[in-house]
Amino acid sequence: MTTEIELQAEEGLDLASLEHGKIGMRLGRYLDIYVDEHKLGLVFNAQTTFRMVGMPPTRYPDLSFVSTERLPSDLRVEANFAPDLAVEILSKSDTQFDVEEKVLQYLQSGVRLVWVVRPVVQAVDVYRSGAHYPDIIGIDGELDGEEVIPGFKLKVSALF
Repeated sequence: MTTEIELQAEEGLDLASLEHGKIGMRLGRYLDIYVDEHKLGLVFNAQTTFRMVGMPPTRYPDLSFVSTERLPSDLRVEANFAPDLAVEILSKSDTQFDVEEKVLQYLQSGVRLVWVVRPVVQAVDVYRSGAHYPDIIGIDGELDGEEVIPGFKLKVSALF
């Protein structure tokens, strides 16, 4: 009998590791607490649908943030817009092409800040709208929410 996990793997679905989940929860916890305390907006998990420019028309970032000003009054609807921050946590099955495609689509859709967490090298690539190349923040560095999440700072080492 084929298990659910084997079926997902055969269908090419990304199977996130325990490490992937741990990093997502840690970053989500830090972001959510900060955003909530400062009433900046809302942080969303990987099941949240965002409509994007291009193909595929929807994306599900591992974590995302939408500022208060951009939130619809009714949260029971799908987001027909891009978040302010999109976070991708790389998995074994992610290819460089897949990551670049996602980042480009996020930026073209209006995402202002993209963090790509790279567990293997314990670093985060930071992409900004209008910039041609990412800044790479190593294990000893610090993430900065910049204008997107003003005042938010987090040591990269806290994720790993």
